[in-house]
Amino acid sequence: MKDNMNIKSKYIYAAVVIYLITAFFSLGHLHPDEYYQILEFAAYKLQLNSPHGLTWEFYDQIRPAFQAWIVVYLYKLIALVSHPNPFFVAFLTRAISGALSLVAIILFIDTFKHELKTPTKQKWFILLSIFSWIAIFNGIRYSSENISAKLFLIGMCLLFWPKFRRNWSGYLTIGVILGMSFITRYQVGFMLVGLMAWLLFIGRTKFSSLLIITLGIFIAIAAGLTIDHWFYGNWVFTPWRYFDANILQGKAASFSVDPWYMYLSIAGMVPYGPLYILASIYFIAFRRKHVISWVMLPFIVGHLLVGHKELRFLTPLLSFMPFVILDSLQILAAKYNWHLGPKLIKLNTISWRFNCFVVLVVMFFPAAMQIRINELLYKNYQQPTAFNYVTEGGNVLDFYKHLNLRPVPLDNPSKLDCKESENCLIALTCQETVKYGVPNGKLIFSDCPSWIFKLDFNGWLERTALYNIYELRSVESLTQ
Repeated sequence: MKDNMNIKSKYIYAAVVIYLITAFFSLGHLHPDEYYQILEFAAYKLQLNSPHGLTWEFYDQIRPAFQAWIVVYLYKLIALVSHPNPFFVAFLTRAISGALSLVAIILFIDTFKHELKTPTKQKWFILLSIFSWIAIFNGIRYSSENISAKLFLIGMCLLFWPKFRRNWSGYLTIGVILGMSFITRYQVGFMLVGLMAWLLFIGRTKFSSLLIITLGIFIAIAAGLTIDHWFYGNWVFTPWRYFDANILQGKAASFSVDPWYMYLSIAGMVPYGPLYILASIYFIAFRRKHVISWVMLPFIVGHLLVGHKELRFLTPLLSFMPFVILDSLQILAAKYNWHLGPKLIKLNTISWRFNCFVVLVVMFFPAAMQIRINELLYKNYQQPTAFNYVTEGGNVLDFYKHLNLRPVPLDNPSKLDCKESENCLIALTCQETVKYGVPNGKLIFSDCPSWIFKLDFNGWLERTALYNIYELRSVESLTQ
């Protein structure tokens, strides 16, 4: 078949709009590490907080500071022209993530689409790679999993992309990009080992080219060392300290130790989650010499062997899934003359429509609902403010708050701590509002409509950080 299925401009324009809208509305973080290991680290270097509130990883000096370094200088760049709004800075990190993801995905499609032999499969390769809800939602995250995966994908694709010139400077560039993926998230090292092994044993790449790639990787690692020295204030090799703390000392396992089949829950990523598992097994078994198999297998095995498991650890593999699924179908057609029948085609149509519905949802909803509270405090309370609370549910995030906001943890709402010169606020969860009663103040934020208590099955409200926030006194108008 003639390779003529290019990515149409309308797809690219639509993707840019969708990813940008999602980046704008997807406030907050999906997992705490996305905030506490990046934005909170940046807040420390920007003197927006003290080191006393940082996580244990800071004191053990095990986290790479590469992403925090980018945030700090993005913040300082904006400060040259105006006072930086932390929510705008966070939006820019998500927009940058989305742009990086689109570049990586489009490059991946352009590099490997010729291996899919029909226009229909090539079209679905484009659609699933760019417009699946998980690709969009994960693609705009400024998380180490996403950024490292997309940098690795770019570096890997440049090894095969026919439009890229692979001379010594080209191989050096590839090495630096691959090294950047490693200093963003060290677990990418599993994929790096698989890729380098494929280049050596299957690709028969010249030894001189491998040396140049390796040199590029070490250049990036050296840059990461320098950035970590800037952040921690002393020379430290964080990859080793990370391995020592989490593997040799077992600190990661102290959070949980999970069986290997925990990762089978990836099937819950509907509508295509079950296919991720089945197609990956089938693809690795029947495409044993394919570079993607060599990249995926050590990454999967490495994570199966590590005791502490989280689904997000496998998200760097998501970009491979559309190709893996479609090529597996292609193998089935070639080996057994098996094709999708009318019922499966109809099921795929329903699945795609469901996917498009979920895309509309993730485009306009925040990743963390509590971030709306931080945004309200930042926008409406410029003067010194006492923020009282009984249950802290991610409401006090240093990167997003004014320096004059004073968090006040309470044992009981009756023991308010507000100075005369401060705005006085109190946050109560839905259940705390019922337990302690409504404070004598103005309700300025609520997650607790009256009907929600009728849905409190098995006491889930008690375990959920949904809040009412009351303004007991305001000094904003007095200072204007």
